[in-house]
Amino acid sequence: MKKLLIVGAFPPLGKKIFGGIARSCNLLIKSEEFSKFEIIRLDSSQISHPPPNFLIRLALSVVRMNRFIYEMIKHKPRVVLIFCSDGASAIEKGVMVLISHLFNSKQIIFPRAGNLINQVNNSHIMYHLIKFLFSKSDIFLCQGKKWSEFAHNKLKIDISKIKIINNWSAEDDLFKIGANKFIIEDSRIIKILFVGWLEKEKGVYEMINSFKQLIDKNLNIELIIVGDGSLKKIFNDLLNQKKFENKIKLNGWLSEEKLKYVYEESDIFILPSWQEGMPNSLIEATACGLPSICTDIGMVSDYYLNNEDIIIIKSKNQNILAKSLEKLINDVNLRKKLSVNGRLVAKKMFSTNTNLRKLSKIIKEQIT
Repeated sequence: MKKLLIVGAFPPLGKKIFGGIARSCNLLIKSEEFSKFEIIRLDSSQISHPPPNFLIRLALSVVRMNRFIYEMIKHKPRVVLIFCSDGASAIEKGVMVLISHLFNSKQIIFPRAGNLINQVNNSHIMYHLIKFLFSKSDIFLCQGKKWSEFAHNKLKIDISKIKIINNWSAEDDLFKIGANKFIIEDSRIIKILFVGWLEKEKGVYEMINSFKQLIDKNLNIELIIVGDGSLKKIFNDLLNQKKFENKIKLNGWLSEEKLKYVYEESDIFILPSWQEGMPNSLIEATACGLPSICTDIGMVSDYYLNNEDIIIIKSKNQNILAKSLEKLINDVNLRKKLSVNGRLVAKKMFSTNTNLRKLSKIIKEQIT
């Protein structure tokens, strides 16, 4: 059996890690397609959110690098698949690419954070570092056309090394929920769902302020929050106000099965984030047939059409978010259209089985 070392989010038993890379790694490990490899896992997940201070992160990086070298010596994997985020994570994973060369292992780098593009564009130091480190990889994986163009035009990576692998978070169970989703016009409460970290970069303030605008208009709505973070206190404070009594439901992070139930029971999904790669939560929501509103971030507009598949809005604008929500709440036909079309896009582009099969094929080609 061929050995594959994966650097990603593999938290220790009993420790829960939430995020796009953690979700992707979990689906990969569970898949039948990857049961054909002997997988060595190296956990590089962040220990807290927001991240710890620089010295702690530096110490953890040194520990990971030593562990990486140990695993390379011990297992001598044929291929190394490296997931990375932005900032220091990207630099650290780029160094791992260089180390893999010393062991004659094939390297596949897979950046997942849309903000990395901004960092490279805005910093000469970051540009030269990432260009040098990532260009040494045998394969550069991208989540969409924008990443592919960035890799070729900005990082000057040979087009033959660039492969597009779509996000694979749309499981069959989610499509079953979407197939049974009925959009009806009635007087019941419209449940608006947000899934993500409760941090300002996720558009939490815009979400709160737009929700307040709709409550002031006496719309019959409820805001359902799945996630945690430093801004959770704001929601707790709102719950103490009579106007928002029974209007906000805080769930914290949920298990996969409980989250599926929330997707099933919700009416509209929103993601007003400032920056993402290709957000898992949007893909999961559309797979479940949820009419969705998302900011124009990352690879979203590479796959979804505005007002056809989802509603795409500018980030950092609470008024546009409020108007889009009000429009979707009042227009049942638009909700029906987005429910059907969004699910079709998720099924065509983000199927777990289809995309993991494609990734497995790329890895096998590097082994032979």
